[in-house]
Formats: sequence, structure tokens, C-alpha cells
Amino acid sequence: MPRLSIATITAALLCCCLGFTSAFVAPTSPFTAAIIKSAQTSSNHHATSTSLEATRRNFINQSIATITATSAIIFQAQPAAAKEAPIEITPQIVQEAFDAIRNELTSSSGVVATLSNLIDNGSFEEILQYTKESDAYFRRAKLGKARKMLTDKDLKGEAVLMSNAVTFDLIGINRASRPGKENREDQLRYLEELKKDIAKFLELEKTIVFE
Repeated sequence: MPRLSIATITAALLCCCLGFTSAFVAPTSPFTAAIIKSAQTSSNHHATSTSLEATRRNFINQSIATITATSAIIFQAQPAAAKEAPIEITPQIVQEAFDAIRNELTSSSGVVATLSNLIDNGSFEEILQYTKESDAYFRRAKLGKARKMLTDKDLKGEAVLMSNAVTFDLIGINRASRPGKENREDQLRYLEELKKDIAKFLELEKTIVFE
């Protein structure tokens, strides 16, 4: 989420406060109408106006104080919310992260094997659902976690492209499984691309340098 400047938040809060203030002194309210009528017919017009202005001024002063305090709280909390905890990089942690990806490629219960079985069975509806789910738990979670462990900044950028390629492969399988567009040949073609892209991502493991 993009950070908001103090000026932006202050302006927004001030608009809210001024909205409440305008409603408080709206001429349609019975209290205000009585004040206006009294001011026109009595000799204590100055005292009434002074009292009303003092009330309005007190409200504005309290609003400004609230805005200042709220802005301070928001911007004190922002850095803590935006700052991510550093990822611990050890040989064991890295191996576990990449093994989780490797299992999706080689295990009988992994993404590749599951999609292959669904394609062989002609389970188009299940493929549509599974490709969406696997993009979240496999590409975003597992590939994303391993990508953050890379120590080469240039390779981190390439890893993003590799992760995106996995998404495109899953989208391709999904499209070839949609009603009226079922195409086994395209399904298998994108499945082979998925295997290659996962294998290519796994090669990044050996580039990680431990301090």
C-alpha cells in the first residue's frame, strides 16, 4: 500500500472535521435559527455571536489537536508496518525451500504430477480450479520464498521473470481447459513448459552465497 503524506492525511481529516462543523452551524437547525432570530430582535446579539464563535473556535482547536495526534500515530506506525523482517539464510533453510519446489516437480503429489493426471483423465473443471490454487500456494508462496533468499541482485530480477513464466504456464493450461476451448495438445505443451521453468528456477539454488 502506498504511503500517504502527512499533508494528505491531515487534509482528509480536516475535511471530515469541517464537515461536522458545518453541520453544527447549519442554518436549517432549530438551534441556529433561534440564534439568528434572537440576534435580529434583541439587544444581546453581540453576546450570542461571541458565545457561538467561541464554541466553534473550541471545536476547531480540538479538531486540530486530534488531527496532529492522529497523524503522529499513523506515521510512527508506518515504518514498522512497511519494514519486513529479514530472512535468515542458512544452508539448511535454503535447501528446505528449494526442496519444497523440487517436490512439486518430481513428487507424485506435486503440481506437475497432479496436473498430468487431471489432463489424462479429462478433468477439465478440476484443472480450472487447481491451476488457480497452485498459482497461489506454489508460485507465490514457495517460489516467492526461495526468491527472497537469492544473494545476487541481478538474479533476483531474473527469478521474478521465471516465477512469472510459471504463472503463464498455468494460465495456458487453464485456458486449454475452459468450456468450448478444451485442447489436450495445448494442455500437454504448457505442462512441458511448466516442467522446464521449474527446473530452471531450481538452478538458482547453487548461486546463493553464505556469509
